[in-house]
Amino acid sequence: MLEVQRTNSAPLWQRLFLYLTLSGLAVTGSAWMIIHYATGGFSGEHRPYAMLHQLMIYHGILGYVMAIATGIFLGQHVAAGWRAGRSRATGVSVMILLGVLMSTALVLYYSGNDALRSLASLVHQILGVGVVLAIPLHVAQRIAQPTRAVRAMAADSARETNSSAV
Repeated sequence: MLEVQRTNSAPLWQRLFLYLTLSGLAVTGSAWMIIHYATGGFSGEHRPYAMLHQLMIYHGILGYVMAIATGIFLGQHVAAGWRAGRSRATGVSVMILLGVLMSTALVLYYSGNDALRSLASLVHQILGVGVVLAIPLHVAQRIAQPTRAVRAMAADSARETNSSAV
């Protein structure tokens, strides 16, 4: 039986850094959306502005931390994963989602155009939920998918078994 080696597994501290940051973003973003829409959306009269504002501050700070975590992963994990040919589709999807989330965050922070901010807010919320689902999918796929080297070894082993059986 072949043992799958985790040649591209990020160190524990990097994974914890990423997962804790993602969890914080998921909690603050979800809480903001629940409170925001439960109290009338953008036009609610009795909205808890102070609470929404605090959640937005925490979410924004965590967004900067997530940019750092993403940068750490780009340097080692993403490059090694690409060379190994593992989980490319989900990895690229996660990176695109994170890139668009960071871009829409900048629009939300800096744009003075209300129509553009409303569109960016909607896209940011939808993709925020998407990235919270995409990262665990990427991790699960990575765990289940052997590297090219392991696949090649398995193919060689199967050929040897077939040729010795003849």
